[in-house]
Amino acid sequence: MKKRDNFIICSILSLLIINCTYADEASFMINVSNRQTTSLNGTWRIIIDPYENGFYDYRYTESRNGYFRNAKPRNKSDLVEYDFDNSWTLKVPGDWNTQRDELLFYEGTIWYKRSFDYELKPERRLFVYF
Repeated sequence: MKKRDNFIICSILSLLIINCTYADEASFMINVSNRQTTSLNGTWRIIIDPYENGFYDYRYTESRNGYFRNAKPRNKSDLVEYDFDNSWTLKVPGDWNTQRDELLFYEGTIWYKRSFDYELKPERRLFVYF
């Protein structure tokens, strides 16, 4: 995936989050009353990525330790320099500019992480709506 493609995907995801802020979450799904749903609204962990190194390494190839992998150091010399578990949090849906003073004028990439448990039963499907 090229850097431009990554930017487009992040932009689309940002627009979806903003649009979902103003819409009823159930209005996008059909037959919601008969489905078990879990809202992912709430507190998400974030990592600010002003240098765009959360996906690419210095050669602009997919990084072994990209933020999307949520890697943990295996030993003291392992070069994993981020940790979602100890990072800032933001509320979703919402914008980062008004939630943290440090991000008031920030216009870059932010990685979001939210963990949740689910059980996928045999012969069933799981849908995740953003």
